[in-house]
Amino acid sequence: MVVEGSQIDWASHHGNGEQLIEEVIDLDEAVGSAMNFAKQDKQTLVVVLADHASGGYTILNGSVKKKKVTHAAFFTEGHSGEMVPLFAYGPGSEVFAGVHEIAFVGQNLIRYLQLSEVPQEEK
Repeated sequence: MVVEGSQIDWASHHGNGEQLIEEVIDLDEAVGSAMNFAKQDKQTLVVVLADHASGGYTILNGSVKKKKVTHAAFFTEGHSGEMVPLFAYGPGSEVFAGVHEIAFVGQNLIRYLQLSEVPQEEK
């Protein structure tokens, strides 16, 4: 299953901080559901990443506990140059440790799926 938070990108390009926060919370809830399933299932790989950063959104004041940002700013309407995080959990997640080009992720997900089709005794 793939879950895309594409509206995060659009909100960043348009400098819409309120929508950005709402979309990130929605993505966080989807990832939380996937993590809960993966922890119980123990056979599910969860990979979370962005293909790029946009807007350069900087939180200057707020509260994680209250899920509230009181002061923030965007420094561009375009893509920004910072690296984006890559998180992985579950069987095969160790492959994704470190810093990688985006193509690495897709190539290794394909390899993972191909290996997953091999009968257990042949792995």
